[in-house]
Amino acid sequence: MKKKIILLIIMFCLFIGISSVNAGSLSINGSSSVYVNSTVKVTINFNNIAGRFKITSSDSSILSGGAEDFYDNQTITLNFSAKSAGTATITVSPVGKIGDYDNEQYTGGARSLTINVKKKNTQSSIDVNKTYSKNNYLKSLSIDGYELTPAFNKDTLEYTVELEPGTEKINVNAVSEEKAARITGAGEIKISEGTNTISIVVTAENGNERTYKITANVEEKDPIEIKINNKTYRVVKKRELLTLKDGYKETSININNFEIPAMHNEVTDVTLVGLKDEEGNINLFSYNSKTGEYKEYKEFTFDLMNLYIHDTKDTKYKKVSIKINDVGVTAYKLEGIEDYYLIYGTNTSTGYEGYYLYDMKENSIQRYDTTLLDRLTNEKDKYLTMVIVLSCVCFLSMLFLLIELNRYNKKKNEV
Repeated sequence: MKKKIILLIIMFCLFIGISSVNAGSLSINGSSSVYVNSTVKVTINFNNIAGRFKITSSDSSILSGGAEDFYDNQTITLNFSAKSAGTATITVSPVGKIGDYDNEQYTGGARSLTINVKKKNTQSSIDVNKTYSKNNYLKSLSIDGYELTPAFNKDTLEYTVELEPGTEKINVNAVSEEKAARITGAGEIKISEGTNTISIVVTAENGNERTYKITANVEEKDPIEIKINNKTYRVVKKRELLTLKDGYKETSININNFEIPAMHNEVTDVTLVGLKDEEGNINLFSYNSKTGEYKEYKEFTFDLMNLYIHDTKDTKYKKVSIKINDVGVTAYKLEGIEDYYLIYGTNTSTGYEGYYLYDMKENSIQRYDTTLLDRLTNEKDKYLTMVIVLSCVCFLSMLFLLIELNRYNKKKNEV
């Protein structure tokens, strides 16, 4: 009897042990961190269970893939595609009733795996051992159909070329010694009559720059040359080289039997033409058609007032030279007053011509009434005359009293 009981106990323990070993389980494994555009392998183990399971990603924009099928005591591998940076969770969950091989019922629930998708570092590696070329020399420099002066030499940076009248464009050819160097400023270049400066910049692989300059002189047909203050100018004949000023209208005038582009202000009755200096700079000058006189045009803006500053011959003030906005102008000094000057000009909007009081420290200006100044000056002179007369009367009275006092003392002494 005892043997039977012991045998039953042993058989019961073996049954429990086998059941615990063969109990159904579910597991999911895979990498927890991957890069964008890579493939993620996820391994799922269905141990001693059978049924339909759903395998999904929590965010298909980060990790895309998944499946839903009947799995029976097997191990499977699924591939997920890493689409973008972020975090997504792969979940394996049962669909409906799931059984295991012993209890006919799986109660373990879902399993999940969280994967972090990182943005791959696409920055190219830098070869710190590479030596970048510092060669920024030209191998050749030329202009189609023309010769440079002097002849090209890679160490010579400045050249000139004389071009025929009417030339509007040239083709500049430049080749660098070092293939890795970069050239700017070459190719087809637009030019105009007179002096044109062309800059060809060669940038070496290491960033160093070298600039070659070509001065292209386009000979003008029948130029009109004039001299102002011992400086030679040429009258600009092309309208497109001039910029129309506010308050002026385009017009044309006749100079030396040529039709010259000009601009005219009806309020001030000032006509402007363009003059080009020997360096190719164009400035505006006022032109008097009656006298043929040119004067450099200097216009300044003060609180929305445009003032054309010029000289006046009728003045009783001391003429000096000052700078307004770094431009030299003629002014008139007021005796005994610092930082204030009179300038003579014309308001291009109202046409008023006369003196203006300029405050050098504040860079401001206002109309100056010389009539009031003359009136004050006259009154000052009148008062000065009165003071002088009264002083003379007082002096003569004192002198008379002294003489009389002296005569009185003499008579007293004689007695």
